[in-house]
Amino acid sequence: MKFLVCYDETTAAQKALRVAQEHAKIWKAELEVVNAITRVEPLKHAKVKKMEEKIEKEVKEILAEGDTPYEVQLLLTDLTPGEQLVKYAEDQEMDQIFIGIVKTSKVGKFFFGSTAQYVILHAPCPVVTIQ
Repeated sequence: MKFLVCYDETTAAQKALRVAQEHAKIWKAELEVVNAITRVEPLKHAKVKKMEEKIEKEVKEILAEGDTPYEVQLLLTDLTPGEQLVKYAEDQEMDQIFIGIVKTSKVGKFFFGSTAQYVILHAPCPVVTIQ
């Protein structure tokens, strides 16, 4: 089994990663920890590498207590983060998605969109939300 964990360095995402780790132990699943960023202009390689290293370090610290196999991915495309995550889940044939959510007002969702909302509505597999 493969579980996708949507990770963006928020407290909710860190909680989602811990919950996914617990589920992965039970189901003997592998974790794919993915951070998706919309790239609207070219990014310098050094900046991307620094972002990757930071995410790798954080994930390693959170998952240090277990022996769950995991991979960390940084997605950079012109798609929205929600679109990237759903496409990744489809392409990699994920069995389940874990995503942290933050309560947002209706106006906030209108102006800023909601990655979690997009993933929940378009995911090709079950989605577990953690607050």
